[in-house]
Amino acid sequence: MSDIENFDIRTHIIDAIIDVFDTRVSMEVEFSDSEPPDITSIGRMVATVNVAGNVIGMINIQVDSELSRLMMASMLEIEPEAVEDDGEIKDLLAEISNIVGGNLKSALNDAGHPCVISTPSLTYGANFTIKSLKMERFERLIFKHQEKHIFVEVGLKAQQNSGDDDELGATDTVAQLSNVDIEKVNALDINAKISEAIIDVFDTMLSMKLEPTDAVTAESLEGIRNAGSVSFAGDATGMISIHASDSFSREMAAEMLGMEVEEIEGDEEIRDMLGEMGNIVGGNLKSAFSDAGLMIALSTPSFTSGTDFTIKALNMENYERFAFRCGKNIIFVEMGVKVSELVPTSVKPDPVKAAQADQPAVQAEVNDPVETQRAKTLEDFDLDLLLDIPLEIKVELGRARIKIQKLLNLAPGSAVKLIRLEGEPVDVLVNGTMIARGEVVVQNEKYGVRVTEITSRMDRIRSFSI
Repeated sequence: MSDIENFDIRTHIIDAIIDVFDTRVSMEVEFSDSEPPDITSIGRMVATVNVAGNVIGMINIQVDSELSRLMMASMLEIEPEAVEDDGEIKDLLAEISNIVGGNLKSALNDAGHPCVISTPSLTYGANFTIKSLKMERFERLIFKHQEKHIFVEVGLKAQQNSGDDDELGATDTVAQLSNVDIEKVNALDINAKISEAIIDVFDTMLSMKLEPTDAVTAESLEGIRNAGSVSFAGDATGMISIHASDSFSREMAAEMLGMEVEEIEGDEEIRDMLGEMGNIVGGNLKSAFSDAGLMIALSTPSFTSGTDFTIKALNMENYERFAFRCGKNIIFVEMGVKVSELVPTSVKPDPVKAAQADQPAVQAEVNDPVETQRAKTLEDFDLDLLLDIPLEIKVELGRARIKIQKLLNLAPGSAVKLIRLEGEPVDVLVNGTMIARGEVVVQNEKYGVRVTEITSRMDRIRSFSI
């Protein structure tokens, strides 16, 4: 594995931030060496993407609420006071972090550090700090737009090569999806796995008994709260956060270390304890995914502390909050998961096919002779007869669902918001069937797609019209 210490983080991040603010937000920003003001106690947003694989780490992009509104107004060419939707502001920040993270991921892969990035998450509120744990490389870069500051933090750490991480960064990673056990993926109860893992880790690590409770109480959100988070990326992406009050966090750390609560003076022991919990719970979920044939990697844990903050992973298919009681103390766990669209089981099962699946195998063959014959034809067909036939390839940037009234009001200059974030892989389709995903590139003033994920050879054959 190559040495991460020689990787030029600073240049890649500076170039990416200046470029994305110019092209996406129509704002000029500049790198600054001046000491910025302290904004830890004012309303702000932090967009985060995590790196996982041969290299683990995170990228945080932080702006205060006023600047985030200015960014949205500049992009839409309206006055800041006309910006009303905080959801769109959060989407914009997530999009920017995704683009910057994607650029860093590509540079790391090119430098011999295979890795993937997680879906973006947002932390927002009026009083909190975020720390990433145990980084070999850490850069804190400041940018300015007029008198406003943008804070970018990047932490990276090389980890021991297990072999799987190399495959995560490879171009044909998704070709491995032919090994996915569809029945196991469909049967995987993610919510139950997380709940069982949390209860077990409190029992084995802390000798504490947890009992599920219905909801997070307002009292449990008062005062200083700590959260340990771990993200994962690959064939499935998402985040798990474990939240506890500062007083209970100290009890937990003291119990784990065999110390008295009074001996826990700072937050280092708490960070390590919550980080270890996140690793164990995330590792259990990773093992369940791996057992079903999905390939994912965990990021390094991060630690958030404060009196007013919310952590939310974006664009998740499954998002849950679990609350538990330990004596008079309440902890809660937030979990977001999204399985890659290239995994066949990420599509909801057809109820007709599901009903047929309950029938004996012989009966299924009789009921579906066309599909049986089609499969046999694909296996026996001489592909040499088709190799010279041209096929039309389409690249889909994204889709949107809008009301008819909005459709009728479209005019030159109107903006249509797509579900897919900028910087996310685009879909490559043949005959309407997705056969790959990739990154948009520009070469010799022409657009192209660099393939990053591709389906199996048989799935590509099935996209032909026979």
